[in-house]
Amino acid sequence: MADRLKEARAKAGYLTAAAAASAFGWKEAGYRHHENAVRAFDVPTAVRYAKAYKVNPGWLLGLDTIDAPAFRMPAAPPDVDTLEVVGAVAAGVWHEQTDWAAADRYTIEVGPPPFRGAERFAVRMEGRSMDLTIRPGSELECLRAGFGKRVEPQPGDLVIVARQAHDLTEMTCKRLDRDGDVYLLRAESTLAEFAEPIVIGSPDNNVLTDDTIQVIGIVLRASNNLAVRRF
Repeated sequence: MADRLKEARAKAGYLTAAAAASAFGWKEAGYRHHENAVRAFDVPTAVRYAKAYKVNPGWLLGLDTIDAPAFRMPAAPPDVDTLEVVGAVAAGVWHEQTDWAAADRYTIEVGPPPFRGAERFAVRMEGRSMDLTIRPGSELECLRAGFGKRVEPQPGDLVIVARQAHDLTEMTCKRLDRDGDVYLLRAESTLAEFAEPIVIGSPDNNVLTDDTIQVIGIVLRASNNLAVRRF
């Protein structure tokens, strides 16, 4: 059941348990228990997960070999929101200005925000520093977050990071990890050049100065199939 729940979440486009829980309003701790087989989930919960991920609840429960629903209720028109893709994330690429010019930006369609007042932004994944998890060219829907902010990143989250070196900035995507009191940023890449984790210690998100690393967002969803409207 736990493995099928993880598979359903991944196929639905949610890269982490935290992103799915946030998107559907579930309690993250309880949902993680179900994904990690700490606790089994019952039939009503399976139905709720199945509706969210558009799979067969019997398959989630291990009672059926078919993951697609046998039938679908008529779907209500989905809530649609838009985000502007304001720049790119690319490990090892440094810029004086990370935001794109207005002429280079474009708008993508996304779902509703995960909660009232959520601040989101969108960037495009370039390069192969995360190609085991995110395909190059994917648009990343991100939730504004940071240490000491309203939304704090947690170990296991995919995060957007700004690294400052004098007057240059690198925008990159990494997996946040923790070893004791030390935070680490790990790539998930097929390339050996990205294998070494980045140690960020105990980051201060209130200031961005020379040689500072700042977590600025959590990736909610990555997609190559989001509808694009260019202006």
